[in-house]
Amino acid sequence: MSRLLLTKAQKLKIVFYAILILGTCTFGLLFKANYDKYMFHSPDNQIDIEENINSETKVNATVGQVNISSLFIYGALFLLFGIALGLTVGRQLSALFADKLVDTLHGSPDLQKFINKVDYEKAEEEWTKGNFLEAIEIFRAYLKENPTEIHASIRIAEIYEKDVHNYLAAALEYEEVLKYNLPDEQWGWTAIHLCNLYISKLNRPNDAIHLMKKIARDYEFTAAAEKARQHLDRMGIKYEEPQAAPEGTELEQEDTHKTSHIPASEQFKRKR
Repeated sequence: MSRLLLTKAQKLKIVFYAILILGTCTFGLLFKANYDKYMFHSPDNQIDIEENINSETKVNATVGQVNISSLFIYGALFLLFGIALGLTVGRQLSALFADKLVDTLHGSPDLQKFINKVDYEKAEEEWTKGNFLEAIEIFRAYLKENPTEIHASIRIAEIYEKDVHNYLAAALEYEEVLKYNLPDEQWGWTAIHLCNLYISKLNRPNDAIHLMKKIARDYEFTAAAEKARQHLDRMGIKYEEPQAAPEGTELEQEDTHKTSHIPASEQFKRKR
């Protein structure tokens, strides 16, 4: 059987715990014994011996008087050792539970979201302090760990636009956002915001017009598309709705596609 090897620090810790436990138990028992003795011989339970000195004076003597100072000394030592033992055990348990919590957080996908949320809120906290560039860096680190959290990328664009006043950087961020598969309304309104930047801040009206036509064409049933069409009308640009294919066109194309795989000699026979 292999011997249990302990380090010097572990041995000292064991000795320290043993002293605390022994001291707490010893002084606790001494305090209890003296306290019981004191309560038993309290004034309500005193045995009085009366001696008549004269007709007007009596002297009371108490049997088995308890030394009050010993009671306080044992009580103080018991309290001191007990507090020291409690703090030491509490510190060890808190360290143990903290290590377990960290392992659990890093091992659980659900709790990992909590850590990510804390990181996101830390970026927002830096933003409230006016540390805009630091907030952007934290948001970027958050995005690196959570590439699908598009709202963080939108926050970066907003900070560049409204706080840092770097409109080109804001436009680049919005362009990256539009590369994701967003819900139609969200994509459309993000694109409208980018169009406003193109026109009002970057002097890129052609890019804005091209993007507004795309919104109106590809997201035609959204409120953002209606807004894009209104913008185009105000700019004097006529937007033509995509025309529906005439009836029978699709069928003819399908027939052409089918006959294209038939050998030329067979097609010639069919035409005859």
